[in-house]
Amino acid sequence: MSIPRDPPAPAPPQKSRHSRMARRSGCLALLLVPLLLLAAIVMAPVWINDHRLARMVGRIQAYPLPSGTDFGYFDPQVEVSGDSGDCWYTIRFELSTERPVQEVLNHYRQAKIEDPDGDLGDYDVAAFTLFDEPGTPVVDDTSVTNSVIINLDGMYDDTWMDMRCY
Repeated sequence: MSIPRDPPAPAPPQKSRHSRMARRSGCLALLLVPLLLLAAIVMAPVWINDHRLARMVGRIQAYPLPSGTDFGYFDPQVEVSGDSGDCWYTIRFELSTERPVQEVLNHYRQAKIEDPDGDLGDYDVAAFTLFDEPGTPVVDDTSVTNSVIINLDGMYDDTWMDMRCY
């Protein structure tokens, strides 16, 4: 008489290499989440202030240009620096104009463009032209256009703890 045998028990499932890699990747992702959140917290003030400055650049570009003037070849550039929590900005843009430089400079000095803090005209304006080696303007008065670079320099409140201001 033979003793009935139970069928052999199935072998325990082998964990595939793919599932082990997926688990390791998931653990690594969980370890990176706090670092990514910390980076977002540190960078958020920079992003907020960059947005405020970009809105000011938009207001500058929407402001009426002096007659016979167009924007130059490069987009406005924004630089932020600071010390002890004071945030300074410079917005630089190029204009091609038929007008005298002083007239263009006065046009922007009289402009009441809202700054990042919401104040009107709370910035300094300077104008630059290109000169050749002997010290004369690159483009003389008989030419059609002059290139003028306008700098708007100002300060904004750093309520967001922008790391560029320290």
